[in-house]
Amino acid sequence: MDKTKKSLTALVSCFARGYHASKSSHPVFNDRVAHSLLHDEEKQLIAANWANAIAFFDPEKGAALKTFDEKLEWVMNNQTVPQLVSRARYAEDGLVSAIARGVRQYVILGAGLDTFALRQEHLPDDFIIYEVDHPATQAFKVNRLHEMGIAIPANVKFVPLDFKHDSLRDELKRSGYDEQKYAYFSLLGVVMYLEKRDFYKLLSSISAMSMNGSSFVFDYLDDTAFNDKLASKKLTQMRQITAQTGEPMVTGFDPFELDRELQECNMLLYENLSPANINELYFAAREDGLHAFDHFHFAHLVVHK
Repeated sequence: MDKTKKSLTALVSCFARGYHASKSSHPVFNDRVAHSLLHDEEKQLIAANWANAIAFFDPEKGAALKTFDEKLEWVMNNQTVPQLVSRARYAEDGLVSAIARGVRQYVILGAGLDTFALRQEHLPDDFIIYEVDHPATQAFKVNRLHEMGIAIPANVKFVPLDFKHDSLRDELKRSGYDEQKYAYFSLLGVVMYLEKRDFYKLLSSISAMSMNGSSFVFDYLDDTAFNDKLASKKLTQMRQITAQTGEPMVTGFDPFELDRELQECNMLLYENLSPANINELYFAAREDGLHAFDHFHFAHLVVHK
């Protein structure tokens, strides 16, 4: 794993969440902590790279918009922010409902610079957060928190894990995960980069270590995203960018077949949101033009063994 690349991905996502929280009068997802994890020079560099990217995404728009701030706003609101903030909102809205049902364990897979642990309020005293990520990315985050003088809450457990070589079940249990208690898992912005067999293997592992009724939420691409005749321009550009960085998008699902495919993993499909559903939930009647991305879906699975 390229430590620099993974850390950069976490930084860029963190910047986008913070940008939305600071610029929007009605944020879809208010990550008020995100920008406190970034150095000023990092914010400036990321902002410059995104603003300059308008020449790739839409050259005509890039020529029409004159100021740096206008270009940055257009790129962020059209190419980055909507997907990042809506999937985070979906995961945390689901978590609130899960806590009301008695869930006391939240496992964030591929946590990166997720800030839920730093924003948590009014949680049960016995609630535990497990942040799971590659050792290099996790070390980067822990060092950054110390560097910024941000205290790590006592109910947070960092679980370093190389998904290709380590056992998620073993590492979670070593950190105190209780298989006799309900759990809520999230995996955001990752599934499209996994081979299907690896994703199914992960789901089977999670169902094996979790009580019936435990939850798993994730976002995914539909299969038309990989059809050059059907994919949107935005999605085609995303695939080009990720391929150039050495991490191509490789997996999509037929939304109407997802439930059947997951049954062998001992998971049932509780909710499956289309882009239209996501748009209605989070972007209806907004004045800033934000809208859900084509081809991206959100799903909530429930362990059923």
